[in-house]
Amino acid sequence: MPKEYSTVKIFADLSADTLQFRKSMSPITSILREHNLSYRWGFPAKLLISHQGAIHSITNMKQGIQKMGDWGFPTPTPEPAKTTAMPRKSPEWTVK
Repeated sequence: MPKEYSTVKIFADLSADTLQFRKSMSPITSILREHNLSYRWGFPAKLLISHQGAIHSITNMKQGIQKMGDWGFPTPTPEPAKTTAMPRKSPEWTVK
């Protein structure tokens, strides 16, 4: 890599809604991690869970609670919604 690019940093630019969705799904992702199930984030805002050879798409907490019950996992307790502003990160530009 050329030296002039050694300080380039790239940040994910996710909307506040996407960040809030991911945070709201943390009770479900905690259960998934406890049971060693793999998951990933889909677009625009969905949780994709790999279970028993299939990919399941969750777009809200109600669906997530239903899936956890269907699979015999503990029922997650939704966290109360918080409306705190997320600080934006700015790229650090240095020009030589």
